[in-house]
Amino acid sequence: MRPFAALTLSSLLGVALLGACATPPPEAYAPLARDRAAIETRPVAANARGEACFAQATQAPGLDTPVRRAEEVFCGGWTQPSARIYRMAGGLSASQAAGGGAWRAWLDQRFVCDAPVATNVAGGAPAQLLACRRRSSGAAHVALAIEAPGGLVLADGIPAAIPPIEQVATGAAATGGAVARSGALQIAVARLAADRTGAADEALYERVMRLGRELNQAENFAAAEDAYRQALAVRVAALGNDRDPSLATPIMHIALNLSNQGRVQEAERLFARAEALLPGAPDRTAAPRLAQYRAMHALNRGDLAAAEAGFATAEAGFGALVPAGVRAGTPAGGLLPELLEPQAQSAVLGLAESIRYRGVIASRRGDDAASREGVRRSGEVLRAAGLAPATLEGRRLRTEGMLLTRAGQSLPAAQLLTQASARLAATLPGERPVASTLFLAGREWVGAGRTEEALAAFRQGAALLRERQIGVAVADLIPYLDALDAQARARPAEAPALRAEAFAAAQLARRSETARFLAQASARLAAADGNEAVAAAVRRREDADIQLRTLLTERDALLAAGRPAGALDQRIATQRAAREEAEAEALAAAPGFRQLRDEAVSAQAALAVLGQGEAMVQFLLGPRHSYALALRPGRPAALARLSLTVAEAGRLVAATRAAVDGEGPQGGRLPAFDTAAAAALHAALLGPLDAYLEGAGTLVVVPDGPLLALPFAMLLTGPAEPGNLSAAPWLIRRHAIVHAPSVQALVRLREASPASAAPRPYIGFGDFLPPAEAQLRASFPAATCGEDAAVARGLGRLPGTLGEVRVAASIMGAGATQVLGRDFTAAAVAGAGLGQYRIVHFATHGLLPGDLACLTEPAVMVSNPPGAADAAGSFVPASAIMGLRMDADLAILSACNTAGAGTVEGAAQAAEALSGLARAFFVAGARGLLATHWLASDAAAQFIVPVMLSAQNQGTPSAAALRAAQLALLTDQPGRPSLAHPFYWAPFALLGDGRRGGPTRTTQGVPLAAGG
Repeated sequence: MRPFAALTLSSLLGVALLGACATPPPEAYAPLARDRAAIETRPVAANARGEACFAQATQAPGLDTPVRRAEEVFCGGWTQPSARIYRMAGGLSASQAAGGGAWRAWLDQRFVCDAPVATNVAGGAPAQLLACRRRSSGAAHVALAIEAPGGLVLADGIPAAIPPIEQVATGAAATGGAVARSGALQIAVARLAADRTGAADEALYERVMRLGRELNQAENFAAAEDAYRQALAVRVAALGNDRDPSLATPIMHIALNLSNQGRVQEAERLFARAEALLPGAPDRTAAPRLAQYRAMHALNRGDLAAAEAGFATAEAGFGALVPAGVRAGTPAGGLLPELLEPQAQSAVLGLAESIRYRGVIASRRGDDAASREGVRRSGEVLRAAGLAPATLEGRRLRTEGMLLTRAGQSLPAAQLLTQASARLAATLPGERPVASTLFLAGREWVGAGRTEEALAAFRQGAALLRERQIGVAVADLIPYLDALDAQARARPAEAPALRAEAFAAAQLARRSETARFLAQASARLAAADGNEAVAAAVRRREDADIQLRTLLTERDALLAAGRPAGALDQRIATQRAAREEAEAEALAAAPGFRQLRDEAVSAQAALAVLGQGEAMVQFLLGPRHSYALALRPGRPAALARLSLTVAEAGRLVAATRAAVDGEGPQGGRLPAFDTAAAAALHAALLGPLDAYLEGAGTLVVVPDGPLLALPFAMLLTGPAEPGNLSAAPWLIRRHAIVHAPSVQALVRLREASPASAAPRPYIGFGDFLPPAEAQLRASFPAATCGEDAAVARGLGRLPGTLGEVRVAASIMGAGATQVLGRDFTAAAVAGAGLGQYRIVHFATHGLLPGDLACLTEPAVMVSNPPGAADAAGSFVPASAIMGLRMDADLAILSACNTAGAGTVEGAAQAAEALSGLARAFFVAGARGLLATHWLASDAAAQFIVPVMLSAQNQGTPSAAALRAAQLALLTDQPGRPSLAHPFYWAPFALLGDGRRGGPTRTTQGVPLAAGG
């Protein structure tokens, strides 16, 4: 333990008052807490903070000798007791009770306590004091065995509760100021001073850890990661160091949620950090939980052997913390006394889940018998302990249903999965696990040929997703579209409505990287970079959502017990209204917040923002087949089932990009472009919709998966000769093309964003100066991010951007501004007054998380401040971009690369991150983003960008302006080398609105230039 600090008497009082705010977490007392409203109470001494306290009778636990009276003390407005006090019937001394026995064992289950210290309490009664720390969080706690005038009194509570403990125990209270305070209180105050944990810190830590658990159970892993990171930051600040053993718990939670998002390297680094902190960790379940979480991590990676070994270790570790009868699955007829404390219950749940996961592994290996045995044993452990949380029982039933799916038994699988969804709904009402389980049930109903039951399950699940504004995996959504497609074919009269429903359903699909960015960006917006109005509004929205979820859980419990829920229904209606009001406040305080909510929109809402010459096509790529969903004004929605799979799409995208992803021309020549792959991809994706799309001037595409890494302009609508690409039938010849991150993003942009009213035409940033080698090493340590340092060194200066920005500025005319070279810093970007410019141009590297493993969010590179200790100032992350204030028709980022890690999966993840970066610009106030999918040549960039801006400046919509520039570049001209290869003209893609353009505005001022 850390030594006590030397304190003056006045500082003792100050620390006592500080520590008095520490609200005990619910799990510390929940097993014995009772309804306060129904029990007689009596006032007792105020706590060390001066808050009024009262005592009330409570249930007596089983201790070594009879308990004559058991009381709990509540102070201030706390809903959980600050202390618990037992007046014993005799038979033990204070030293005996503090040194061993049932009471001390009860304490040791919940707390890590020092050896007893002899002291005295108010009135002079001798006592033994134990200075403790809560196992769950490391927070300070005290326990007292008091030789009171009426006999032995045992008590425990937060340190600030010692004054009321003393009065209840002895009838005396400390009086006469600080000098008369008891020795017990002075020791406890010193304990608090050494702890350094402030009251607000402990309360916030417990709150965000609870929020993290809720979000993890709801399978919102990105938001759970952010909650656990906040909890870690609170604890580090409170403890004064980042190596305290109690930090192992939040760190391992962060690591697991990173793993659940596919961020393998980040997760492994944090798992290693948690392991280093385990020795001395107060939580007895920390070691087996780390083994369990690492096993889950291995399962996420597909390493079944490592997962099996890890779960076996976790099972043994958790098993050692629970009664033998529980391990054996022997029913005990209720909750065992040994399991009243939270950590023992946590061990039981960890044991049951470890056993269930071993069954999951057996299922993946094809051993159905072993899998069924794991599911059975998991349920027996929960029932033997008298613990069968509906969440775990629901997951157990879901696992059992999936086993039936593997066996091809669709009907019983559907029935069991329907039961699982009902169990999950009891504790996670309206959350993703409930909806995803309903979607799994719907899939099996489809397999059983029961379309009506399938649609009922899908619609129920979809309603939950819309209510919670969350998504579902694409592969789980495809069967819903299958059912709607089949129903539309069987019932032609209902086909238009069913296809419109399919379009609306498609908006619920989410890929992991997109979901992660949206959740993290929402959390970062809530932080608001110091804007308390925004932060408070977003927090109120989150709090209202949590309160509504709690009420829905209570309602489901009442209905399950056959009790009426009428009174709760009114509270739920009131809370729904409160959440809607909080949502409106958040949107008013931060209009960009809507871009991050990504709530589903209907076909009618999407049609309302399409012009007469526009068509929209959304793609969803499945493991066995895919869908294209299309809209055009004045026509019913179209739904086309595609034979293309996500794997085949990835192969064709890789083949189409192969000739543009290299180093550019080698020896004056580029690799031959795969015209067959580009034509095959168009035929598979858009061929079934050719007639529907004919005549559309602008095509809005909403890509999915590997298609996100493809500029659709480079598709071929028919055969082409590789040696005559200038005459090839590129898709850009048919349509101007807009790429939308989602249908929702396009709708929100077009609904909420009138044309820019900014007075100045253009600001361009370019020719950044890369960080020095020493700065890179400081930001990317060799032990954890060494490969990133090597990659970052390759992100060299882009001298061609100097000309790109200068030419663009000259095109835009008076009022255009240039920020170049060493002046192009993060501070310059933040202070440039970007809201004054209609075009904001970043001619620099756009970095995506796939580029640098230690980069957790998209970013743009800028010049590092001179003399900086590290390279942190070289990166402006998406979270900072969201905090910029733009009023731009168009933002330009002309040096992105979505090639990813050189694999199809890497390219898809990088392209998803580019989509997230576009959203950051939308939140900041840009209507559209012109970005590149690979590093464009200087000549191409210096042609495409100025020509597009010139056309847009004359009133041409941005999508049409880009098309005109690309066609001009790819069309061979006499006396100019051919630039028809897509490497030159195709990297540019327009994300966002696509319609912005307007005449040149009159501005005051002259062209400005800075830097060099």
